[in-house]
Amino acid sequence: MKTLSMLAALIPLVCLPLTLSAQGAPLQVKSGIATVTVFADRAQVTREAALTLKAGTNLVSFDNLPLLMAEDSLRAQGKGTGRARIGGITVKKVFLDRTQEKRVREIEDEIAALTRRVESIEARRKALASQRTFIDSIRVGWSERISKELALGKPSAAELGEAARFVGENVGRIEEQLYDAEAAKKPLFDRIAALKMELEQSRADRMKEVRSVLVAIEAERDMKFDLELSYLVHQASWEPTYDLRLSPDGKEAELGYRAQVWQKTGEDWPGVKLSLSTATPEAGGGAPELSPWHISLYEPPRPLAYQQRMKTMPALAGVPLAGSAQPEYGGYRFEPAPPQTAEVAKGQTSVLFQVVQPVDIPSDGTRSGSVIAIEKVPVSAEYVAVPKLSPRVYLKSVVLNKTPYPLLAGEVNIFNDAVFVGKSRLKTVASGEEFDLYFGSDDQVKVKREVAAVRKKAGLIGSNSVTYRVGIELENFKKRGIAVTLLDQQPLPGNAEIKVSLEDVEPGPAETREDGTLAWKVDLAPAEKKKVSYDLVIEYPKGRDLVGLE
Repeated sequence: MKTLSMLAALIPLVCLPLTLSAQGAPLQVKSGIATVTVFADRAQVTREAALTLKAGTNLVSFDNLPLLMAEDSLRAQGKGTGRARIGGITVKKVFLDRTQEKRVREIEDEIAALTRRVESIEARRKALASQRTFIDSIRVGWSERISKELALGKPSAAELGEAARFVGENVGRIEEQLYDAEAAKKPLFDRIAALKMELEQSRADRMKEVRSVLVAIEAERDMKFDLELSYLVHQASWEPTYDLRLSPDGKEAELGYRAQVWQKTGEDWPGVKLSLSTATPEAGGGAPELSPWHISLYEPPRPLAYQQRMKTMPALAGVPLAGSAQPEYGGYRFEPAPPQTAEVAKGQTSVLFQVVQPVDIPSDGTRSGSVIAIEKVPVSAEYVAVPKLSPRVYLKSVVLNKTPYPLLAGEVNIFNDAVFVGKSRLKTVASGEEFDLYFGSDDQVKVKREVAAVRKKAGLIGSNSVTYRVGIELENFKKRGIAVTLLDQQPLPGNAEIKVSLEDVEPGPAETREDGTLAWKVDLAPAEKKKVSYDLVIEYPKGRDLVGLE
C-alpha cells in the first residue's frame, strides 16, 4: 500500500493569483461542507473534495460559494498519493442566471407534465358528468312514461325492476368515479403550487451573485488527492442558554449548557461537524496601543486686520460649507462604515466546544439547539427576606462555576428541583468564579412586618420627635433548619437638623450599611418562629414638618 504524501499549503488569496495554464477546462468538483466553527459574529467553513489529478497543472473549481465569504480568509490544503503543490487561489464573481437555468427548465417541464395529467383527469371528469346528465334525462323520461303506462296497467314488475336497477347502478358508478377524479387532482394541484413557488424563487435568484474559487494544483503524476478549502463568512453566530436545577437539599445544582446557533450566510450547512468557539475575532489579537496625549494652554484666536481678511476670502470660495452635501466619487457616495454534549478543547485564551453529533443548520436564520455540557456545580443556599417591599421569602444561591470553561453571558432557565421558577440573565462567569441566582420564593417560610407610631412628642423650645415600633416575625414550616438574611432599613436624614436613631433593638443587626440597610442573620430550626423588633426614633426641628415617612 502506498504511503500518502502530505501536502499542507496555506496560501492567502491576495498573495498568489493564478498565473499557470491548466490542462483543459477547470475540473468542476462536488464538494461538501465537512466542518464549521462558529464564533460570536462569524463562522469558519471547511469544504472537502476528493479529486483525481492529472500530471501537470490542474485547475479545480469550487462553485456557488456564498457572497458573504471573506475572500482574504481563503485557505487551501490537501494530501495525495503523490507529490503535489498548491500553486494559487483566485476568486471569480458569478451570477446565478447561468447556473439556475437547468433547474428552472426542470421545474417548468415538471409543471407542464403535471398540468397535462390534471387536464386529462378533468377531461375524464367532464365525460362522466355528461354520462350523469344522460342518465338523469333517462330517469326523468322514464318517470313520465311509467306514470302514463301505469294508468293503462303497464309496465310489468320485471320491467320496472330492470329500469330502476339500470338507473341506480349507473348513477352510483358515475358518482364514485367523479369523486375519485376530484381526489386525484388535489395532490397534483398541491405539487404544482409548490413547484411554482420554487420556480418563482429560482427566477428571483437568477441574478444572485455568488463566488467561484479556482485552486491550481501542480501534480507530479496522476494521483488521488483530497482537497480542503476553508473560508470565513459573516451573518453567523451562536449564543448560550442555560438550565440550572437546584437539588432538593440545596447543596448542588445541575447546570445544562446549551447553544443556539443561527446563520444567514447564503448556504445551508447539512450534517456538519459543528464547533463553537468562545474566541472573539472582532476584538483583534493584540492589545491596543496608546498614542501620545498632548495638552496645552488655550490660546484665543488672534483677530485679523481688515486688509488681511479681504485677501483670504477668495481662497475660501472653493471650500464647502459645513452641513453641505458630501462629494461623490465615481458615482458612489461615501457613507460611514460601522464596525461590524460537546467535547471541550481549551486554548490559552478561548475554549472550543466540539458538538459530537452532526447537525443541520439551514441558511434562513432558524435557530438550532445543541447541548454543550451538563455539569454538577456546588451551591451555597440561603433565604433572603425584604418584608418592607415583599411579604415573601426568597431562596438565593451562590453558585460556583467549577467547570473548566467560562459561562458566557446568556439567559438562564431556573428550576427549583423539577419546578420552573423563572428566568434570569447571566453575565460572563469565569471558571472558578461565583455568581448569585434566585430560585424563587418559598411558601414554607413566612415573614410578616408591622409598623406602628407609638409616640409623637412636641418640644416646647427644642425639637419634635416621633417614634415608630417595627416588628418583624419569621417562621419556618420546613422540616429542616434554614438560614435567613433579613433586610430592613432606616431613613437617611436629608440635613444635619434631623436625627435618626434605633432604640430597644432585639436582636441587634449583624450589619448596618451606609445606605441605611439593616441586615440580620437569622437561623431557624424546623417549625421555629423568631421575632426582630426595634424602635425607630426621629428628631427634627420644632415648627417643621417631615416628608418621606412611611
